[in-house]
Amino acid sequence: MKSWQAPVEVKVTAGLLAGLPVAWALLDLVPVLSAGAGLAIYRMPALALILGGVVTTGLVLKMGSARIGGLVVAVVFALLHAFLLLGAELWFNKLFSGLSFAGYGYAFVLLNSMPLKRHILGAEA
Repeated sequence: MKSWQAPVEVKVTAGLLAGLPVAWALLDLVPVLSAGAGLAIYRMPALALILGGVVTTGLVLKMGSARIGGLVVAVVFALLHAFLLLGAELWFNKLFSGLSFAGYGYAFVLLNSMPLKRHILGAEA
């Protein structure tokens, strides 16, 4: 099996944008299984997973718009997790929101890095 030939920064960014929503959905299992919350709680993690998946697909296919879309997705969900951090009452929700805020912030920084720009734009970066 041939591996994906890309810089580490691109792989980490793709992992963050696709992995953080999956972890968020797994964390949402706690209120669904214990408190009997409805499945509407999965709307935002599903949206984050869809948008992160689109950006990740764009990074794999070396589409120029994937970088700008990734910047928008990272900012929107970083702000969302910052507000969730302020409003959460349970300690593990606060911890996860803080780590997700940091993860989306790191993805934003990596989307601005030169290895990722070279991956997408080639020699003209």
